[in-house]
Amino acid sequence: MRKHTVCGLAGGAALLLLAGCCCLGGRSEEKQAPARAGAGASVYVAPVPSSVERIAVMPFKAPTELIGLSMSDLFVTELMRMGRYQLVERTQLAGVLSEAEIALSGLSDARAVELGHMVGANGVVIGTVDEFDTIARSGQTYASVGISVRLIDCESSRVLWTATLAERADDPGVPLSQHARAVVRNMVFSLQKEWRVQRQVRRNR
Repeated sequence: MRKHTVCGLAGGAALLLLAGCCCLGGRSEEKQAPARAGAGASVYVAPVPSSVERIAVMPFKAPTELIGLSMSDLFVTELMRMGRYQLVERTQLAGVLSEAEIALSGLSDARAVELGHMVGANGVVIGTVDEFDTIARSGQTYASVGISVRLIDCESSRVLWTATLAERADDPGVPLSQHARAVVRNMVFSLQKEWRVQRQVRRNR
């Protein structure tokens, strides 16, 4: 995947994303694009039993704090739709982490697991916004977003699944914020189709 500069667009892009994104527990009035069955992410789900029930989605590593927080919130929203996991509220995370530092520099797996234990999660999701930009083509600009995420079991430190997706909008009229939402939705849609290979089991109390 080609890298595209974000420096000249980060401020405006972040404002668009903030305006268009729904935060945890909130709703957006912007029309949401449906997941496209043909838009598949690169997904790996470990074919092992999993007892992870409650997960914490950490702020994603991104060019700016706002983009990292907004993209992780979008991911939380889509995971909630699937109903597979209980999710730690953002307010619970706020007391144990520096979101600005995490969003800009990213988390090591070990640190993510440590924070997961602190908020009572038995799984943590960490991610990276690899691309959040617009691309010029034939005199028009197209939104382009790429993200990668993974779920780590806090007990075993094993990566239970990973997903990566980078897409350019088909229509130059699609705002960057709306395209970001569609990319996240398509990623979770692709991930959901592979969850069948990972049987959920009860965690020992």
